[in-house]
Amino acid sequence: MTESFTESWSIDQQAVQSKVGDETIILHLESGTYFGLDAIATRIWQGLKEGNTPDLICEELATEFNMNQAVVEADARSFISELIKHGLVSKG
Repeated sequence: MTESFTESWSIDQQAVQSKVGDETIILHLESGTYFGLDAIATRIWQGLKEGNTPDLICEELATEFNMNQAVVEADARSFISELIKHGLVSKG
């Protein structure tokens, strides 16, 4: 994925979320596509919703969970790539 991690992303208006136990469920109303997010993916999703850049989100997660930032960024890129593929987020 060559998408920029230094820019903000927007959540599609057709995407809704609900907390179910320890998971967050994201549903794209138009396509019917849904995702079950774990705690880290939920934090990335919330950060994007708040207008934070993926760079900032990854930095915060790496610090908070004492993780290697390169690993966090690779996982975040993979997750955001899936969100893009399913029309849940876009740049800007």
